[in-house]
Amino acid sequence: MVKVNIIQKPETEEIPAEIIAQSIVEIAKAMKKMDETRLTRKAIVTLISKQSGIGAGDINVILNNLESLEEIWLKPLKK
Repeated sequence: MVKVNIIQKPETEEIPAEIIAQSIVEIAKAMKKMDETRLTRKAIVTLISKQSGIGAGDINVILNNLESLEEIWLKPLKK
């Protein structure tokens, strides 16, 4: 007879949309601030790539899109 251990995953809490939206805004702002530092984009890409093992091309695509997260994923604020 084969014994099978069943492990029940703990239920995860749902994250409210407001928190996700605020996080998107904060990530976009952080990327804009990083671009204002003295580090060149090449330096940032190289540092992340070497640390993570992810190719420089992929890192570049991600960084290029982080700044526009808010415009891509969120509706404009109502005035």
